[in-house]
Amino acid sequence: MKILIILVIMDWQKIINWLKEPIPNISITIFRIVFSGSLLIQTYYFISTGFIDDNIVKPFILFPFISGLEPMSTFLLKGLSYIMLISNIGMLFNRFARISILIFLICFTYFWLLDKGYFNNHYYFISLMCFLLFLVDRKSAFSTISYTPRISLFCLQAMVFIVYFVAGINKLNPYWLLDLQPMTHILELKATITNNPTFSHDLLIMAASYFGLIFDLCIGFLLFLKRTRKIAFILAIGFHVMNYYLFYNVGEIGVFPLIMLSTLILFISPKKLSQLFKLKKSKNQIRYSKGLYGFIIVFLMFQVILPFRHILIPGYVDYTGVGQRFSWRMKIMYKNSDIRYFIINKNSDEKYEVHIEKMLTPKQYNNLKYFPDLIIPLAKRIKLEAVEKYNIMSPKITCIYKTKFMGKYEQLLFSPDLDIATIPEKQGAHKWMFPLKKSTSKN
Repeated sequence: MKILIILVIMDWQKIINWLKEPIPNISITIFRIVFSGSLLIQTYYFISTGFIDDNIVKPFILFPFISGLEPMSTFLLKGLSYIMLISNIGMLFNRFARISILIFLICFTYFWLLDKGYFNNHYYFISLMCFLLFLVDRKSAFSTISYTPRISLFCLQAMVFIVYFVAGINKLNPYWLLDLQPMTHILELKATITNNPTFSHDLLIMAASYFGLIFDLCIGFLLFLKRTRKIAFILAIGFHVMNYYLFYNVGEIGVFPLIMLSTLILFISPKKLSQLFKLKKSKNQIRYSKGLYGFIIVFLMFQVILPFRHILIPGYVDYTGVGQRFSWRMKIMYKNSDIRYFIINKNSDEKYEVHIEKMLTPKQYNNLKYFPDLIIPLAKRIKLEAVEKYNIMSPKITCIYKTKFMGKYEQLLFSPDLDIATIPEKQGAHKWMFPLKKSTSKN
């Protein structure tokens, strides 16, 4: 037993020494510049399309991730968006990079934390990568080589690996493997939009499903291994170009393919990049405290564990939505839902239908179909509106929520007689939802 412990300690020490090994900082510097350029497209879209007015100021309701988080005034929100733009530009320049990354991180994360209704995985990934860059990107330069501990590059590479690999593990479910969903739905929709029936061909649907699975599971390993890195680059470029084309007019994907392509820079040898840019050797070496080493390792371990928290929660994660976010469960859920809200006056038994599609933004309404945790705060807001605006003193808020999960048997999500405005927001949806029906039949 003592020998085993000694061997474990020795191996762990080898890992620590490897993470401390100095390498040129050039990979991180170039990645940050290309990554920042990709984010400029996102930031420009954010400002030029009136995102703040349409998605933060005008909506009837916001669904914040943090209880009590409220938007600033319209003037301050717009000011913050331009601060984000300036900091995004500052990220491109070595001298101002670190403080610019921090400012951009705070502004950008604040905006998407304001509303679950327009959250997506690439917003989360952007925030994570900015956070890691803020920790490790120091003393960047193109004239001389600055050396940094290997952990600074490894943590960024590891975050990319985690995203791919966890996304692949999430696809190991019967819906993806046997029913070929949601790829069947996505490609059939693409065929309809483009008037090209080739997209809905059975062989193409199967090929897309299994290629996506194998790519996600393998690409991280292929990128880390020197012998397979070139083929990995070719596969990654082809995959993300295809993804952009496939989801261009079918589902929101934004700059995510471009961002993931920028991460390929992290897997190019720093020594080769130093030679390519003809950087002069120097004795500049960045040193990290033991605390920072420990924090980065714990942070990466947390990112590995967090996506699988749904294992501890009853119910199927993509059906209940509990544990679905922050888990790299990307493009693996398909629901066809019909939602009708009602206000019932308890005193008179009068019943009024609420047309929620007119109250919510298109993104909020679409996410309401996928994430049941948005149902309760919306009901509470409708109840408040019924009391204050329409003078209904004893309102009961009900909802007929019918859904076809993965195109299968239609079912009610919960009882249509349930007063959903009385359910505590912190109560997990799996506690008041009907269980997912196992039937494989379709309507």
